[in-house]
Amino acid sequence: MSRRLTEDDSVWMYEDEDREDDEFTDEDLQAGLAQLITGDWGYGSEIRWENIRVETYEQAGVMTYNKGLVLTLPDGTEYQLTIVQSR
Repeated sequence: MSRRLTEDDSVWMYEDEDREDDEFTDEDLQAGLAQLITGDWGYGSEIRWENIRVETYEQAGVMTYNKGLVLTLPDGTEYQLTIVQSR
């Protein structure tokens, strides 16, 4: 996924330009979200969050009664995060 584009009007997915593995994975997203929520930067995520579009399910037109977010990466890859109360 996360091919790196050139610096002219480009979008970088990672803070670390020397990252050997250019593949964006669900583990990257999981670690990055944990990092954002907790403020603990020890999760090791290098994601450039300003390059990811975030919409609510309603804004994105997702047909569901659930609440959640759609995260769209610069290459068009989408992730859906559903909010479910467990207790």
